[in-house]
Amino acid sequence: MLSKLHHPRSDSDNLSSFQESVETATETFYNTVGEQKSIKHFLFGLSLDKIYENMKVHGDFVVLKPDKYYRDVISQTAPANLQVTPNQFEDIYSCLLDVLKKQRFLKKQIPRLASYIIENIEETRALIADTEPNVLRSHEVSTESICAMFNKSRAEARIDRHNDVFVPSGFSYPFWTRINTQANEIVFGAQAFPVSSSVDSNDIHTISEQANARLGNFVIEVDTRTRFGPILFSLHKIQYKDAIPKRMLLRAAREFSSAFETAVSMDKYKYLISAVN
Repeated sequence: MLSKLHHPRSDSDNLSSFQESVETATETFYNTVGEQKSIKHFLFGLSLDKIYENMKVHGDFVVLKPDKYYRDVISQTAPANLQVTPNQFEDIYSCLLDVLKKQRFLKKQIPRLASYIIENIEETRALIADTEPNVLRSHEVSTESICAMFNKSRAEARIDRHNDVFVPSGFSYPFWTRINTQANEIVFGAQAFPVSSSVDSNDIHTISEQANARLGNFVIEVDTRTRFGPILFSLHKIQYKDAIPKRMLLRAAREFSSAFETAVSMDKYKYLISAVN
């Protein structure tokens, strides 16, 4: 995620120094919140070291959102019993924005970076409060364990003949999840097929262009090399390290599925059908 936020015009000219700058800003934010009686409980029981550790381990599970998301006060992602009041959260978010501005991050980086920092902190808060582990350690990650995780979330999931996890219902749009334990990588994939092989690929390209202009967080592409005709598709890769935070993986899956549903909804002439039709 940080690699997507880093910009060559920022004061930190490489990704490593950019990460150091993010940690410095997080420390300043941590200390500033801790000095304010009305919101300091947001960080109760958290250490900076734990926040830094989770940023490095879980950072790739934070996905970019459409631009509209960053124009409003961002949503809380912690479980309901850990959420602060809307007014308190707005104060916390405003405090972080102010810190990032003073740390001279680029204007276009600040909203996304604030969301990244807040989401990592909220997951750290949640993990501390969990009564049982809510992560999959790297040695526990498998097609079977990911499938079980989706089913436990009240979605419907099954392992298909390609040994991918297929989730036909329970999310906005059907998608697949491929687990590569050798590369420590999880890949979400979604497709929409043309109603016939005679559908003009230019029409599907138009849909992908409109979707990418509106979404800005997942890349929507077109494959014209299939026997079915032009297919609308998207892939999203997440690298994991020592562990997979289940909440963040499910949230990323929901956002991916929702984004692809939005892309397909732009097909006003009904050129496409879903993968399960």
